Amino acid sequence: MKKYVIRKEFLKLKINGKSYSQCKNELKERFGKNLTTRTLKNWWKRFNEREWDLEDISQRPNKLSIKFSEADKEVVCRIRKNFGYGPKKVRIQAQNEGVDMSISTVKRIIKQTGLSKGSKMEGVKLKWVRFERPYPNDMWQIDGDENDDGSWRVPVVDDCSRYCLGVYDMKDNTTEAMIAILEDCIRRHGKPKQLLTDNGSEFGGPKGWDSEFDKWCDKQGIIHIRSGVHKPTTVGKISAIQRTIQAEIEHWNGDTELWRMMYNHERPHESLRGLTPAVVYFQFKRHKKHYEL
Repeated sequence: MKKYVIRKEFLKLKINGKSYSQCKNELKERFGKNLTTRTLKNWWKRFNEREWDLEDISQRPNKLSIKFSEADKEVVCRIRKNFGYGPKKVRIQAQNEGVDMSISTVKRIIKQTGLSKGSKMEGVKLKWVRFERPYPNDMWQIDGDENDDGSWRVPVVDDCSRYCLGVYDMKDNTTEAMIAILEDCIRRHGKPKQLLTDNGSEFGGPKGWDSEFDKWCDKQGIIHIRSGVHKPTTVGKISAIQRTIQAEIEHWNGDTELWRMMYNHERPHESLRGLTPAVVYFQFKRHKKHYEL
């Protein structure tokens, strides 16, 4: 017995006011088919939502997967190898070179070619509230990351544009070192209105409002904001910069200044709608409309 005959009889019964349970019993008696209520509800929904010929609906996807050439795959692999970018930024860079493919295709190519680094967080979705300042130099973030040899790498980033203002290699993670770094950034980029740090002792600790660091900020007219205790996502942008440096620095032979130039001027940024940090930082007014899309 063809399905459309059973479906036709079901629709007649339903139109005549029969319940799903009554329809099930009658169809089983007439056709020997034990149909579920869920199946009958799906049939009724199809009948009410579209012109249905009572035949099975094709499960074939509307869009067929596109097979890319070896040359296109080589572009993805080259970007991954040369820059160490993640799949999203690999896709943006590939688009800039005329190769357009979905993020899932990029991920598949990276995995198939053995270029995936793997991650314990892969597939895990985190919930957070994103914040960002509206203009460049409205707020900077600074934090130190200890190296294996006990030295420190300290990046400074603009909150609005993600522009990396500097990456400094320091012997010690002290208040004096942080002040020297910030004074160098101010000489080259001007003063920020606010400065966001964690609660490290170099920044005065969680209650060090009269610390040497806070006194320096007051003298500069800079508002010092501390992140919440045990709230690392508050300083998420500077933490992201640190992770990016660790992941990509080997591609630049350990040269942090060369990495910084590439990060600021060449590396597309997802949260900036594919623009680079340098474009947003130096040409914010011109690109503001595009940035806010």
